[in-house]
Amino acid sequence: MSSTRKDPPMTAVPSQGKGEFIRKPSAFRNWITADGSSGFKAEPNRYHLYVSLACPWAHRTLIMRKLKGLEHVITVDVVDHFMGQNGWRFSDEVPNATKDTVNNCQYIRELYFQVNPKYEGRFSVPVLWDKQLKTIVSNESSEIIRMLNSEFNQFCATEEQRKLDFYPNQLQAEIDELNSWIYT
Repeated sequence: MSSTRKDPPMTAVPSQGKGEFIRKPSAFRNWITADGSSGFKAEPNRYHLYVSLACPWAHRTLIMRKLKGLEHVITVDVVDHFMGQNGWRFSDEVPNATKDTVNNCQYIRELYFQVNPKYEGRFSVPVLWDKQLKTIVSNESSEIIRMLNSEFNQFCATEEQRKLDFYPNQLQAEIDELNSWIYT
């Protein structure tokens, strides 16, 4: 897929004139479940992560993937660390970046338009992509890491990784409170 759209250049991040970042809600908030009851079943090689190593929110999805031993289950592509006028770009010419090995896109924004040609939100990473349904499952890092924490346990590389729980019931309220403070 080539990037032939004549979209306006990316605008500055939203703020209230005070210099702080005002986060807009993520547009894609589907959920993967172990049993598939959500319409998105946890399966090996069905899902793909698109990330930027320059984005801490995308970075945490890579960390969780590694901690849970899911590198053999969920594939990854990494965009160029520099976000240009057209957003995050795929490139194998930049160290640690890759081409898009799933959809052959040149920019992350093409994934969003592939799912919704009239999409008007931000083109953010991470993106959790369903290779089977050819759609974005989620672009919300806090939810992606929770899915990786619990819904893919049967595919963890080791029993020890399967038993790891980074969102235990007794700490969920505290974790959510901290996350709302950190992630505003």
